Amino acid sequence: MNKFFKSAAIAAMTMAGAISASSCGSRPDIYGTLDDIADDSLMVYVFEPGRNAPVLIDTVVAENGNVAVNFKDTSFCWVYLLPLADQENGMSMPISFLPGDRVRISGSIYDPVCSGTEIYDGLSAFAGYKAFTDRLDSLYRKAENSDGNDIVGRQAINAEYEALMAEKDSIFTEYVRNHPNDLTSGYLVAYMGHEKGLEAYNLLGGKVRKSAMGKFLSDVASGFEATVQKEKNKKNIQPGKPAPDFSLKGLDGKDYTLASFKGKYVLLDFWGEWCYWCMKGMPEMKKYYDKYSDKIEFVGINCRDSEEVWKKTVEEEGLEWTNLYNGTGNEILSAYAVEGFPTKVLIDKEGKIVQVFVGESEELYNKLDELF
Repeated sequence: MNKFFKSAAIAAMTMAGAISASSCGSRPDIYGTLDDIADDSLMVYVFEPGRNAPVLIDTVVAENGNVAVNFKDTSFCWVYLLPLADQENGMSMPISFLPGDRVRISGSIYDPVCSGTEIYDGLSAFAGYKAFTDRLDSLYRKAENSDGNDIVGRQAINAEYEALMAEKDSIFTEYVRNHPNDLTSGYLVAYMGHEKGLEAYNLLGGKVRKSAMGKFLSDVASGFEATVQKEKNKKNIQPGKPAPDFSLKGLDGKDYTLASFKGKYVLLDFWGEWCYWCMKGMPEMKKYYDKYSDKIEFVGINCRDSEEVWKKTVEEEGLEWTNLYNGTGNEILSAYAVEGFPTKVLIDKEGKIVQVFVGESEELYNKLDELF
């Protein structure tokens, strides 16, 4: 079932911590009997919020399917168990773990049934959660058995999935509203869409916000908030709408705003040296700058490079137009709803958006030829 939850958990990790494990000890923190292993060595992976990938921290021995794992100095994390002899199936489903938890597992090692903690016992008692996961399982089976060439059928499955996700968000939000201080509510918030997720986060009580998962949830909510704002900004980045103002430093150290180019057509180019398509498109950009530099102001806005790399690239590539540095800033990217690189925004003499071009294509240059 929980392919959805696995991908969401991996995407959401943002908090720091430290953890270690051992197969010995009188009080195992994760224990139980699994049906699909006998005598095997299990690799124990931990995904701590703030890391980019799960980390192998220990190998334990399972006897007759019995598993016992101990942790020391734990923080909020996800735990994965994987048979040493069968690594081709990829990661198992994550086990949510909070300091002081004692998680009982059963069923399959790849999708263990968990119990014995506030989170998992709360999920077990939540009928809406069970109904949702059953329907999601059914939808996955339908997708797996469908004809990949049946475009209409696949579109219908996708539409059903989107509807289920929206329904899930409403059901989860109602649970959080009725159980604001349950850790289960915090768990559910992390697996919601950005709009309802932000609403649900704001319903959480002090117990959850101050818990070991509180910082993680705060970071998730910040991500929700940024996405909600970007979605709002998308509605403003449309032809005929005023282009958002900005203030960025140029190669000369001076501050530049959109008003600095008042009375001219402007082409904003959001790019980075790290971006293959950004750099691949530079020769065509240079060609059209030479062609129309008396009619339009090209303004390169470098993103996610160091200042050193930015300046070096501008010089080596011979980018003669105005170049501004954004670095890792998010304000202008959010204002212009930039989701991919390169993104080019064409603005008219009155400061209104003409068109937005995402990626490198001939469409931009055809538009310039049409205008000039």
